[in-house]
Amino acid sequence: MSVKDSVLNVLSESKSSDGFVSGQELAEKCGVTRTSVWKAVEALRKQGAGIEAVTNRGYRLTGDGIFSEEKITKILLQSGVNNVKIQFYNVIDSTNTEAKRQLAIKTAAELHKTVFVAAEQTAGRGRLGRKFFSPSKTGIYLSIVYSPGAITNPALFTATAAVAVCRAISHVFGVEAKIKWVNDIFINGSKVCGILTEGVCNFETGLIESAIIGIGINIANNSELPQDVAGGVISGDENNTKRSELTAGVISELLSILDGGEESIKKSMEEYKSRSFLIGQEINVSPVIGQTENDYICKVLDITEEAKLVVELEDGSKKTLDCGEVSIHSKKM
Repeated sequence: MSVKDSVLNVLSESKSSDGFVSGQELAEKCGVTRTSVWKAVEALRKQGAGIEAVTNRGYRLTGDGIFSEEKITKILLQSGVNNVKIQFYNVIDSTNTEAKRQLAIKTAAELHKTVFVAAEQTAGRGRLGRKFFSPSKTGIYLSIVYSPGAITNPALFTATAAVAVCRAISHVFGVEAKIKWVNDIFINGSKVCGILTEGVCNFETGLIESAIIGIGINIANNSELPQDVAGGVISGDENNTKRSELTAGVISELLSILDGGEESIKKSMEEYKSRSFLIGQEINVSPVIGQTENDYICKVLDITEEAKLVVELEDGSKKTLDCGEVSIHSKKM
């Protein structure tokens, strides 16, 4: 075990009433010098760990500690999830892009249930190449490769991922999350998460054999977030982001749904529908995203088991949507 891990473990298991552990006690328990302890603390801080130092009192953890592959894996194992491969990056361009790069040189079977996790993305993206701002210490950014064989309805991966994110947020932060069809998660009227699912084809069979499920969640505000994003976060405490816990929770919940087969996915779609805030609402539909000349107004009636949106047009006719972009039309929202 490295000195960093030893220091983190001692701080995490502190029995003192205020959580502080003296530098001397840390050095003795870790079997190193106090200078080594100080260097380890500085290294942990650079990795995102919140560690407070007070003269004559020592060190204590603030917030959720370090965000790392080791901590995510530990939480997953404690939850009984042991068939996941984590690849962790402090900084990367895009976890979805990295998953694609690796799928180009490895088989789908090799990368099945591999999760690419980043503390920061420099080129995070959403649907249609839109930029997804992904600064360090404010959120989690991950992509899960799932390769069950032939994939006939990629939209279900996005929908089940949305349910998994809602469940994980509720479990870790105790707040209720809602879904805007098809890939956005909202809390208190503000978007906190986007999901981008991309399929990878087998050129020999012509079938989609792998889904890359990209998930970006804004957890806490900090000065790096742009003005139009700053309101859409889960927690107001930037020192208590619980990034490892939320990452593990999302992975665990999503794999539980997908590994459960058709019946599990069907139940998750019932939950997806119950968490939707569009049903019964008047919405604006853009059939071709980025163009407004063919937009129209309609009312949302239902969401099918295949994650399609059932709407009623102004002339009373019904239509089922499997793509496009929607926004709330009602001024009440």
